[in-house]
Amino acid sequence: MKLIKNSIILIFVVILSFTSTEIKAQDFGADVVSSYVWRGTQFGTGPAVQPWFTLPELTSGLELGVWGSFPLSDDGGEHASGQTYELDLYATYDFGPFALTISNYTFNNPNGVYGAGAYPDSGYELFDGDMEVAASASLGAIGLTVGYFTDLEALYVEAGTTVGGMDLAIGYGSDGDGAFYAGGDSGLVNVSLGGSKDIKITDDYSLPLFGSFIYNPDAEAAFMVVGMSF
Repeated sequence: MKLIKNSIILIFVVILSFTSTEIKAQDFGADVVSSYVWRGTQFGTGPAVQPWFTLPELTSGLELGVWGSFPLSDDGGEHASGQTYELDLYATYDFGPFALTISNYTFNNPNGVYGAGAYPDSGYELFDGDMEVAASASLGAIGLTVGYFTDLEALYVEAGTTVGGMDLAIGYGSDGDGAFYAGGDSGLVNVSLGGSKDIKITDDYSLPLFGSFIYNPDAEAAFMVVGMSF
């Protein structure tokens, strides 16, 4: 798997080498959420800030970026054990009919001790995270996403649409040898209803707010998440 990851990194470098010299500006922002729930599973406890940063666009259709999630509170432990610190690198290329994304997910180590991924003394390096290859496409009003973790052998398929201004999504997870989405099995892991609105602050600025209700049928767990974007 080390060879696969190094090969993917090399592909990124080759793509950059042959891109146009017309460079567009980078962008960055952040979300603040009441809790971090992803694909029907909650990571950590309490609110989190989730910053993101995209590199300058060197060619049309290609986006390189970084996304992270960091808790705004701890559980009182010495190293905030049980909380989730995450730092992801990704590359997305939009082919028109569909988009392909390669992501490197890096979390804190299994016992929750702060310092994983890009942090020191974790036993994990930045490019040693979990690699996922995902494809997304629109089939009429239906958006379809399929993601596969190469090391974990875990598959996730999600279909989503918008009805009456409400975002609807349903996700199916299938695990490999270990528990990831569905406790080592497979099944529906994410049914979500969500929406967004802008709160006008001044004539020139409105604060984007979003919220969602998420139910994981496999785990019989439900979540309510609200957040704001900056």
